[in-house]
Amino acid sequence: MSILILLPLYLWSWGNDVVIDAMRSSSNQYPAGYDITWGDRSDMVVGIGFNTSDNTAYVYLYNSNDMGNTWNHVATAQWNETKISGIQLLESPPYLIVLWVGMGNEIALTIHNRENLNNYIGTIVTEPDSIVDARIVSLQKGDIKNIFVGLVTRDTTSNTDILKAYKSENYGPFQQIFVQYFTNNSSFLFLKDMDGVIKNDTTILYLTLENLDRSNNKASLSFKILAEDTLGNVTTRAIGYPLQFGSPLNSSLGVSGSYALTLLQTDNDLKYVFASDYFNQSGRYDFPYNSADSVEWGPFVKGWDNNEDNGFHIIFSRGNITYGSKLYYSEAVVSGNTVQFSNPILLSDEIPVCKTPYNFQSNYYNPKIATLMDEYLPVVIWPQDFWHIFYGSPFYDSTYFAIDKIEEVRIEEKSNQNAKFFSISVRSGIINLNFESTTEKAFIGEIFNIEGKLMESFYIPTGVKSLNLEAKKLKKGTYFFVIKDSNSFISTKRFLTW
Repeated sequence: MSILILLPLYLWSWGNDVVIDAMRSSSNQYPAGYDITWGDRSDMVVGIGFNTSDNTAYVYLYNSNDMGNTWNHVATAQWNETKISGIQLLESPPYLIVLWVGMGNEIALTIHNRENLNNYIGTIVTEPDSIVDARIVSLQKGDIKNIFVGLVTRDTTSNTDILKAYKSENYGPFQQIFVQYFTNNSSFLFLKDMDGVIKNDTTILYLTLENLDRSNNKASLSFKILAEDTLGNVTTRAIGYPLQFGSPLNSSLGVSGSYALTLLQTDNDLKYVFASDYFNQSGRYDFPYNSADSVEWGPFVKGWDNNEDNGFHIIFSRGNITYGSKLYYSEAVVSGNTVQFSNPILLSDEIPVCKTPYNFQSNYYNPKIATLMDEYLPVVIWPQDFWHIFYGSPFYDSTYFAIDKIEEVRIEEKSNQNAKFFSISVRSGIINLNFESTTEKAFIGEIFNIEGKLMESFYIPTGVKSLNLEAKKLKKGTYFFVIKDSNSFISTKRFLTW
């Protein structure tokens, strides 16, 4: 029996850039990192971490409850007698967790009450060696909230880099679940990213590692996969790529159900590595939207937060010295042994061309993306570093942090949203629909583009289990297929054409 409920169907277009705040050296603020989360429709949070010259680190938390149109500085956390190299935000309802990566031998976590972000407790994890990198992941397993922290430390006395993983259950103390030692006489180890998924009661953590050759400063990529079973036993698997990519890598990893996708910057272009579950299949390929006359860089990958298990959000930057740099959004879907990417959408003139010879902008950090939990909507944040030239001598001035907010096109339709009602695949201009069961009545199918424009509509008759529809008029891109009857929306699926 179907129950009609009121659910929103959201389609969107990209809006105008919104500046959240600025960090200024004149105010003794030196940015060290930033992140964004989106807990529900009325609640985005941005964190900006910065150091001061008196050896103190801060994280400012900003909140928006109107889809990113306006922002308020709502909380401040402080870590005395230390400096940080980065931060990461983690939604863990009813809390927001902030990971502080110290520049010494400590990391810190502050756990903030989601109703009042100024209400928080902090814990510090002290390592015997210097912290190189750290990442955090939250995975819900039944009634247990698991928080995982991965980190690399460096023992300079024994020329050893150490990869570790810690786990906390329901916000309890952290327990070490994995450790591995690497001699760094020839190469340094860096933890570039970490993500995870639960499959068949097994927790799988994917770690992207960079190995930097000390003799020539060339980098190569490898992966460490940690699998924890229901008894807490951890098994590991390593996947390496012996070919050196070039200069130190700028990479990002996303996990979506049964697949992992990594984009990495190699000198002036992007490449991607994708793999099936537990890296049973993998390969390295050129990103299809590299341009010969520009530089592609700053990739960020995030898996879709919904019932789909093979889709990813992607952002990257493209630019050159003459025309500055721009920020683009794309999506990817893994199908069989290939990855298909949608045409990039311009988000922002991230680094405009100089208007006068006295100032210019350069992006110092990597843009990041957040999605509304369990829905498709993305939001992108990036910084703009401003320098000023005075009589030939540049000096640091300030960093502006901006987001590209979402302009909703269609909301509040009546819908009985059923993710299993049908599945969709697209090949050579043919859309194949497979229904969970034979249709008991006729439906209307509609295709919308990413900006909410109706592109095509179809009649779906009674008594079909599968159906092929021709859609050769659609250009490359991201679309939504909506099925409805005369009274309501039934189900919605996103798909890509290529």
